[in-house]
Amino acid sequence: MAKKPAKTRAKALTVSTLPPTVIPGTSVVPEAAYRNDHHPIGSGPWKGEPDKFAWTDKATGYPSVVVREYTGEYGAHVGVPPNHSLSGYKAKAVPGEISEGLHRPISSAEPCQRSAPEPVSICHISARIAHGQRMAAMNPRQEDDAWWLGMTFDGPRDLVPAGGKRKLAAERGETYRDARFAFEQATLLARKLFDWENGASSDPTLDSGLSGLPRPDKEGSR
Repeated sequence: MAKKPAKTRAKALTVSTLPPTVIPGTSVVPEAAYRNDHHPIGSGPWKGEPDKFAWTDKATGYPSVVVREYTGEYGAHVGVPPNHSLSGYKAKAVPGEISEGLHRPISSAEPCQRSAPEPVSICHISARIAHGQRMAAMNPRQEDDAWWLGMTFDGPRDLVPAGGKRKLAAERGETYRDARFAFEQATLLARKLFDWENGASSDPTLDSGLSGLPRPDKEGSR
């Protein structure tokens, strides 16, 4: 009888929780910060940076996270509540006005990654725990219901640490988008999502869409 192939265990994720320190280049102290296996190998501007950090945007109240991709570049994400008009939208269905002014267009839209380890998940740890505790008292089946919209900094002019040929980055005009840059982009995205919902944009066409067209229907745009 042929032997069954031996089972192999998935490699355990190596993580560490970082002490409360300001986000590099800002005065903001995140509510959670981690180092994980996605941290780039070798010297570079990423030295000393966290691989995930989470905070609540003061201006909008939206939970925000910056998470490093497995290839070393950051992604910036903002969670909107279930009653937000863009909650449930797929990335391609999000109105283009939201991406205007951002470094990269919206490329991800999804619920909280409950099955992923916290140090690499697109989710806000403090908000999730607090929400879960409140819901457990009323209805144990309820879970985090934020819808996360975000982007990754892996464009033509972005340096992707694991992309190879780092020495040619300067010749190619590539720049590493650091923690401060990612934080600023998440903050800008939070403001744009808030303004879209509340009609408080400086752009008179933003509230109704370009050319005065109404916002897309949620169900028909997923």
